[in-house]
Amino acid sequence: MKYYLVALLDKDSGKTIENSTRGLIKKIKPKKKTSFYGIVLETIEDPDLNKLEEIIRDISKPVRLFKIDVQGKLSFDEDYKTIGLDVMNFGYVKRLSRNFNTMLGLHGFKVRDEQAVESKDTVQLILYNGGVTKDLDQFQNVLRKKTDNHFKVDRFQLWKNFNFKKDSVVATIPLKDPNIISL
Repeated sequence: MKYYLVALLDKDSGKTIENSTRGLIKKIKPKKKTSFYGIVLETIEDPDLNKLEEIIRDISKPVRLFKIDVQGKLSFDEDYKTIGLDVMNFGYVKRLSRNFNTMLGLHGFKVRDEQAVESKDTVQLILYNGGVTKDLDQFQNVLRKKTDNHFKVDRFQLWKNFNFKKDSVVATIPLKDPNIISL
């Protein structure tokens, strides 16, 4: 069974995206709307969940809340069969993905090969699962003009399947908030 490591947006960013893309459901007619807005960082096959969660927590300890720059152009991801928004300036996200790939591979987990991670030239913020993909080019800017296109990622989650239900979440790893002083 495949497990997915996903970086998820905070509630405020999720509400902003939901309000901006509300009218798209009737136009695109996707198979399923996601209840979480996030970016897939890694895919792991048949892991030992306790060991995997412990290693992901260790790797993500120094990671702080970060922002992603999302443009309003829709795209279709062939690997995950999802429709989403393109992320611009995704160097940090790609570095995180490469770091998780390398560290999990060193610990003996079956992950994507490094060429697949490096060859991916776009990163997608997932909105919908499946749907009609031929009409996506006509939607140039689906985000409203007034919204700030920088959205905050506040946690990682490990999903056991890609059906966007709340029971598919295996583990939630919160990220450090740099504005809170911890002892």
